[in-house]
Amino acid sequence: MIVGLTFAVLALALAWALWCAVSAVVGQAPTVRHRIGLLVLEAVALVVALVIVVGLVVEGGRTTGAVVEIVGYLVAVLAVLPIGAALAHGERTRYGSVVLAVAGVTLAVLALRTGQVWAVTGAR
Repeated sequence: MIVGLTFAVLALALAWALWCAVSAVVGQAPTVRHRIGLLVLEAVALVVALVIVVGLVVEGGRTTGAVVEIVGYLVAVLAVLPIGAALAHGERTRYGSVVLAVAGVTLAVLALRTGQVWAVTGAR
């Protein structure tokens, strides 16, 4: 279930990043709709992070190193979009859309890696 949720975040993040990249190509600065999409994506990532933390507590069976790695990825997952939003807010040209697209791709990679670590380090 957790791996499926992380793939859902991956798909949403890539779709949002593609939208931002297309906006950058056509010369459009980030709009309110881009930011609403960012907030929705952050909310989904937060829910998935909470589910993973509950899974870590309830399931157990992972080494300390695996837990630290998963938690580190979760912190990065929750931090990448606000950082991207802050940087894009300072750049009110089409390059702000580029920054948001990069943040979306970064979120997708982090979500993929979190799912991989979860699957590989699962309790046996």
